[in-house]
Parts: sequence; structure tokens; C-alpha cells
Amino acid sequence: MSGFCEPGEGLTCDQKMDNNTSNVTVSEHELRVLVKALAKSIQYIHKKYIVMTFIVGLLIGFGAAILIINVMGMNKIKSSDANVILQKMDETRQDVQQVLSVVNSLTAAKIDTAGEKASVDSAVTTAPQRKEAAAEGIKNGAALGRVKVYIHYARDKDKKKVEALAVFLRDKGYAAVGTEKIPHRKRDIRYFHDEDEDSALLLKKHFNDFIAGSANTAKFKIHLKNLSTRYPHAQKGAIEVWVFF
Repeated sequence: MSGFCEPGEGLTCDQKMDNNTSNVTVSEHELRVLVKALAKSIQYIHKKYIVMTFIVGLLIGFGAAILIINVMGMNKIKSSDANVILQKMDETRQDVQQVLSVVNSLTAAKIDTAGEKASVDSAVTTAPQRKEAAAEGIKNGAALGRVKVYIHYARDKDKKKVEALAVFLRDKGYAAVGTEKIPHRKRDIRYFHDEDEDSALLLKKHFNDFIAGSANTAKFKIHLKNLSTRYPHAQKGAIEVWVFF
């Protein structure tokens, strides 16, 4: 039976009991080590849980703060947009009021200007004629004698007409009239100083008189060009006629 010593095993009962006691002691020591290791593991896990809880709390708080800031920013943007819309509406209202005021003024002025329209149109129509009439006053010999006219024609077949124009202008009192062939397709009278404008107007009138009296010449309009800003150092009293018959 167990618990009793049996002969023939080479050990006394006391030795066997000592061995059993030694085995029990080793097992308790290992158990204590295991318990300590387990306690340390639990303590480490507990600390790690606290740290993780703290970190998660920080992350949740940080996310909540960002969410709150975004919501506040969106509300601020919406408020700013609303202010802009209100401002635009106010500006539109003011513009509409200004337009209505202008329309009312124009409506009131339309009645007053209806009777003046005929006289204004007449003044606009006769303004160039008055200017040319004023230029006619300088056609004395001294004024025309200082004007130098240069006629530029484009084609050989126009040479006779240009020579006839030169004779016509000399008969009018122009002392210096020259001709030159230059390929172009222009029809204008050019002057280079503001004080020569009246002379250019008078020359235009004489040119139109020549065209009107030429039976074989097609009628066309010739224009004035003030080139004083482009050629400020040009000769005073010089006027160019660029003609294409």
C-alpha cells in the first residue's frame, strides 16, 4: 500500500520522505516565481491600460476640439457669406435707385430738349461750313504765299490731273506747289502744326472746288490729318495732298 516502505528499493523510509519533501519545496518555489511573474504581468498590463486610456482620451479630446473648430469655422463662413449677400443686395438696391433717378431725369429732360433738337442738328450740320468759311478769311496773298503744297499722286495716268490741280491752286494764290509720284492709295490732306489747320481747311475747300469742276474726275471725299504729334519737327506751313484719282 502507498505510504509504507517496501524492502528492496535501496532507500530507507526516511530517505524517501526527504525526497518527497524536497520535491514539494521546489514546486512551491516555482509557484511563487510564477505568481510573482503573473503579478508583474498584471501590473504591467494595468499600467499599459492606464497609458492607453490616457492616450485614447487625448485623441478623443483632440478630435472633438478639431470638430468644434471646424463647426465654428463653417458657422463663421456662413455668417460671412450671409453678410456679403446682404451687402450685395444693399448695393443692388442703391444701383436700382440711381438708375430710376437717371431715368426720371432723362424723362424730364426729354420734354425740354425736344424743341431744341432741330436747332442742335442745324448747328452740327453747319459747324464744318462755318469753320471752312472762317478759313476762307486767310486766303489773301500773304497767307497763301507762305503755304507750301506738296501733291503726291500714285499712277502715271493721274499725272495730268495732278498738274491741272497744281495750276488751279497757283491761280488761287498758292506760290509753292510741287508734285511727286509715290505709290499709294490714300486720299487725305496732311498738316504738321496746329497753326496750319486753317490753311489745310482752305486747301481742302479749294481741292473740292477743283474736283467739282472736273468733268472727267470721279467725285470722292478727302480727309484732313493732323500729324503734329508724330512729326513735331516738320516744316511749318507745309501741307501734303495725297490723292488717288
